[in-house]
Amino acid sequence: MTTTKSSVTVLDPIGLHARPAGQIVKLVKESGLEVRMGKAGQGLVKANSPLRMMAMKAKTGEELLIEVDSDDEAAANDLIAQVQEFLKG
Repeated sequence: MTTTKSSVTVLDPIGLHARPAGQIVKLVKESGLEVRMGKAGQGLVKANSPLRMMAMKAKTGEELLIEVDSDDEAAANDLIAQVQEFLKG
């Protein structure tokens, strides 16, 4: 299993709130992949719970690290791109 690492930026004017957190969790669950997210310098959390996602308290303009465990690099990069779309607001 390979881990694809990247970063995404919270662009939503409200920050990371319930709607995008729920969209990300749904995407992760549907993908069946192990996905972790978090702020630089802090521990990463599994992206399978909206409460864990919102507990990061990510504000507009903050960068979040994201790690996706998958042998399919294209699928991992596609998931990361979709997460970035959800964070646009």
